[in-house]
Amino acid sequence: MQVLLTTGTLAGTQPIYLPYDKAPVPFGDPLAATVTSANPGVFTVPGYLPSVNDAVSFTIQGPTGFLTTLAGLSTVGQPNTTYYVVSPSADTFELSTAKGGTAVSIVSTMAQNGGTVIVHLLSTQVDGTPIPFKPGNTALAMNGGCVMLMGTSSAGFNPVTLFGASDLTTVYGNPIGPGTWNVIATIGFGTPQLVQLKYDWIVASGSTASLILLQN
Repeated sequence: MQVLLTTGTLAGTQPIYLPYDKAPVPFGDPLAATVTSANPGVFTVPGYLPSVNDAVSFTIQGPTGFLTTLAGLSTVGQPNTTYYVVSPSADTFELSTAKGGTAVSIVSTMAQNGGTVIVHLLSTQVDGTPIPFKPGNTALAMNGGCVMLMGTSSAGFNPVTLFGASDLTTVYGNPIGPGTWNVIATIGFGTPQLVQLKYDWIVASGSTASLILLQN
């Protein structure tokens, strides 16, 4: 039995990418990014809400695959090296070489010649071989409720809506963020139901209830 636990938000601001096992690099959820030519460099990663001290690394994808050399690229930071998030804001952040450290200059022209910067999220990786929830799979969705705030009477029993979206990329490759969100199901408290995860991205929205997905 596999369990995926996520907490809903009123606006659905923490999407989850399901088919991460299709990544061309076998570590860390890979997400396409942009980065400024500044000191320090500022990364933007659609679909990722960074937190202070999140561990990440990055690679550089060339026009026909991942680059095997840094020739022709003017870089300060090093690919395949663990960095830590500092100064997060929405989906942007800077990187430090140490937890709680000072932001460093990462790049001046990393993605030239048609290349793409790929950020890998390392903090949520687990030991062993994960068997991910996949698009097309059926899962049992349960509304776990939420902690009721003082002065409220029913906040702990609000329904939560599960949305799905296809990735914006139209070809096989790295995910670049969710497209249009579609309602998969609305799950009321105490009324579990079967849902089909037919999209690349999912997000729980409409209330702060815990949404629990179970699959064999």
